Amino acid sequence: MSGRVIVLCGPQGSGKGVVAGRAVERGIAVLSLGDVVRAQVAADGLEASAANVGSTALSMREEWGEAVVVERLLPMVHEALEAADVLIDGMRQPLEFDRLVEDFAEAEILSLEATDEARQAWLAGRGRGEDESGFGEREKREWDWGLAELMARARVTIVNNGSFDDLLKSADQAFDALGV
Repeated sequence: MSGRVIVLCGPQGSGKGVVAGRAVERGIAVLSLGDVVRAQVAADGLEASAANVGSTALSMREEWGEAVVVERLLPMVHEALEAADVLIDGMRQPLEFDRLVEDFAEAEILSLEATDEARQAWLAGRGRGEDESGFGEREKREWDWGLAELMARARVTIVNNGSFDDLLKSADQAFDALGV
């Protein structure tokens, strides 16, 4: 294993996708927990709506345990680490991070914060099916999973209340601080 594992967390619309895109530009492999859930939605033959993504995330955890999403991602993390540092996008639960640390003891957290208004504006422009409605419902679910506790464990936090260019600069500074 040659790389490092960084977990990217923050509430919906905080700019995680932009930071993940910057990671790719820096040669960091990006893996998404949300993609694991969306893959299950597709495997179940469901439309990628907010309701289906949310209910699938819940049902996966009920059926296979709270750490199922990160468990499904672990083989991809091991493989990606053979060539690069890895950024795991979209973790929401402290339990998921604790499971990740069982395999990658040096994993660290990078969190994003932004105002509700800024986040809703990002979501409106993103165009992903799960964003079309349900901000409050998804918001409650993610905070109930322990997102605030996970964010509090971050080594570095980006406050995203500025421009797109400000976010890119902040992402570069965060990656530099994390040594990736």
